Amino acid sequence: MNLLGRATGLLRRRRPSDADRRLVLHLGSQKTGTTAVQAWCRDHAAMLRDDDVVACTTQPEIRTALGGWYDVTRPGADARLRDYLESAWTTSRAARLFYSCESNVGPAFTGDEPSLYPRFRTAVAGVDRATAGTPRHVQFTIRSYGDFLESAYQQQLKHGRATPFAALADRVVDGLSWREHVTSLVETFGADNVTVYDYDRERPAPEQPLVGRILEDAMRWLGADRVTVGDEVSRRTNTRYTQRMADLSVEVLPLLQGADERAALHRFVTDALGRRPAADDVPASFLDPGTSAELAERYARDVAWIGSVVDVR
Repeated sequence: MNLLGRATGLLRRRRPSDADRRLVLHLGSQKTGTTAVQAWCRDHAAMLRDDDVVACTTQPEIRTALGGWYDVTRPGADARLRDYLESAWTTSRAARLFYSCESNVGPAFTGDEPSLYPRFRTAVAGVDRATAGTPRHVQFTIRSYGDFLESAYQQQLKHGRATPFAALADRVVDGLSWREHVTSLVETFGADNVTVYDYDRERPAPEQPLVGRILEDAMRWLGADRVTVGDEVSRRTNTRYTQRMADLSVEVLPLLQGADERAALHRFVTDALGRRPAADDVPASFLDPGTSAELAERYARDVAWIGSVVDVR
């Protein structure tokens, strides 16, 4: 369909009633393929529109709509999120909406809090208020605790926070668990309306990789039968620090002043070290083998428990 045809079709399309609406909420967690999901939706916006789906996946747009932040625990953020989604429905006249934002549930670790996603329950309550009255399905991806902790720490380095890894780990290792977060989602949306994805699960061909599975499931729940998620699904990954990149950041960050200097260090680390690695560079690793093994065992137990509560894919 050409551009004129799409515009004409949009003008003729009736505004869907509230009863026609369907909503899928892809809420994270961080560093589990969310960027790839969002990029696929932007790249295939025309295909989605042709099957009456609008995708709200552009993170700067969401942040602006929520008043310059993502966290739905802030006062008024639930009303702002509701207005943003309502505007998407009204402007597009689409009945089906796919929304993806991993940051609405707050930071993975914050302040002196010992737990994972300490604002999660409050944030989910805000998302619930923002979307009440519309049939909803929630997608949430979990990841093994050791890998998640190391990835989150690398994000802190990338954003200029120089807390030693040992200080973060000593505070949070004992409290790493996805059980409370899944419980919160189930209590809020109902077990039948929550699907959890195991980031670490092996997905041999012909099964879709994680990103493709999330998108295919979302389209099925929305009833978008003409949307095809094929081999073009993005497999892009976030930049992972090598040990040399991490060590340099830990040494230099405490000496810097201001966001500009910290951003310049990240650019230097990424460009000079990340793109031109030394022969002996290895991926950054911070956990000792004993703690890593204990966290892997805990994660396996928790995935089994979560699978007794909701569908895990």
